[in-house]
Amino acid sequence: MTDTLSGKWLSYLQCPLCSQPLEQAGGEKDTGLYCSTCAHTYPVVSDIPCLIDPKTVDVQTIFCKQYDALRKKEGWVSDQPGYYEALPYQDLTGHHTQEWAVRVRSLDWLLKWLTDTFGENRLSILDAGAGVGWLSQILANSYDVIAMDVNIGSHGLNAFQPLQRPYLAIQGLMDRIPLADDALDVVVANASLQYTAAHHHVLQEAHRILRPHGCFVVMDSPVYPNKHSVDQAHQRTRAYYDKMGWPDLAARYFGIMSDLFSHDEQFTFHYYRRDLSTRDHLVKKVRSWLGKSTGARFPIIVGRVIK
Repeated sequence: MTDTLSGKWLSYLQCPLCSQPLEQAGGEKDTGLYCSTCAHTYPVVSDIPCLIDPKTVDVQTIFCKQYDALRKKEGWVSDQPGYYEALPYQDLTGHHTQEWAVRVRSLDWLLKWLTDTFGENRLSILDAGAGVGWLSQILANSYDVIAMDVNIGSHGLNAFQPLQRPYLAIQGLMDRIPLADDALDVVVANASLQYTAAHHHVLQEAHRILRPHGCFVVMDSPVYPNKHSVDQAHQRTRAYYDKMGWPDLAARYFGIMSDLFSHDEQFTFHYYRRDLSTRDHLVKKVRSWLGKSTGARFPIIVGRVIK
């Protein structure tokens, strides 16, 4: 276990089952993190604390293997040396250069917004659903960052080896975040919110771990205007995963309705971008007026904590 985990970050972590603090287990050998309330030791793999319900480990492992295989087939992951280090500015495979260009624009906005909003303060930030951790790599140049994802494999949080990580990586779920109350300044869900069914639980968890001045940033996730659009998206998703050979993965995709960001007692939401471009937004708005299918918007939304 690294000095960073045993010292700086340990007070931030908590048991995902009972929400009590964790302590180092195993003495000098550092075999994991121990919850004295649950009498359970959570393993630490490649300096990544595995903080999910032990009963779900096998299910999550199967999902991650299937998801990695799909993403490899799609060209979103690669074993090519230097591939992850080059993201998002360069896609060494050339498979998704346009999509990564969109991510760069969103990243540029995020970095500017953080500076404009918080100045030069060294914030504590959670990258929720971090994937391989490319965003955490960049944010860690200026901030204290925790990268959280369910995937701890070579195409997940372990894409960057321990000595490459200037941040803490943890295995966790967005609807059961294993972090202490009032611990962070910003939570970023970067193209990840659609992979959890319990969107309202995610908001509750983000609100719980954020400090009174904190913000929850949602970007590059598909957001739909109504339930009909969500249902259509689910149909397309099922057909797509069937075609790709992993039909079970359709059960892990959940459309986000825009009203999630309309009425909430925990956050005041503001749209900083309605869609990928003004043209995209206007075209979909006109199609909506005409009663036609509009597809998803890809907004940037910031929720400011109400406490």
